[in-house]
Amino acid sequence: MKVRFFSLMVLFICSFSAFTQPFNAGLLAGGIVSQVDGDTYDGYHKFGFLAGAFVSLRISPHSSFQFEIEYIQKGSRRNGDSLSPETFLMRLHYLEIPVLFQYNLAKKVSLETGLAVDISIGDYEESYGLVVQNTVKLRPVTLGAILGINYEIINQLRLNFRLGYSLISIRDVKNGNYPPGYRHILFEKGEYNNLMSLSLIFKFKNDE
Repeated sequence: MKVRFFSLMVLFICSFSAFTQPFNAGLLAGGIVSQVDGDTYDGYHKFGFLAGAFVSLRISPHSSFQFEIEYIQKGSRRNGDSLSPETFLMRLHYLEIPVLFQYNLAKKVSLETGLAVDISIGDYEESYGLVVQNTVKLRPVTLGAILGINYEIINQLRLNFRLGYSLISIRDVKNGNYPPGYRHILFEKGEYNNLMSLSLIFKFKNDE
């Protein structure tokens, strides 16, 4: 059902601009490196990828809003070494829905910032190669912030770099019994997705 929903949304976004002149649309795909702040394993050691589609609306000669829907992988990884043999892997699968404001700094460069709703569609954790069940459940829906920069390579094709960070904990701690390592960031104590992504963005038509 989730795959079918995602496919229908991508089809809707990709065809939207054909019927509405002020809008543009396109596809995006790329890779990410991520970590989870609060899990005691520091470092961007988890690699994943993202893919999706978007609709953008130009509101002035230098600015626009962009709505996206994409599949994205996040999580955390620790590879054991001679000093510490412990290994850890957390895979987090999300349907992410960013809403961004973009501003053109120059002809080929633009900045963007906004919020993203993350809907959990799957997760997996293992330690020392064995599957583990975390006692603190993941939230089905979380919220994050995005800051990024775009560079136009050629007409209709852009390179995008983004930083993403959770605004609320990805785990729902209800009783106040926080596991060791949890961090207090902004509104609450918990674990937070922290990632960097590099993507290619293809627009179906040139901006007017």
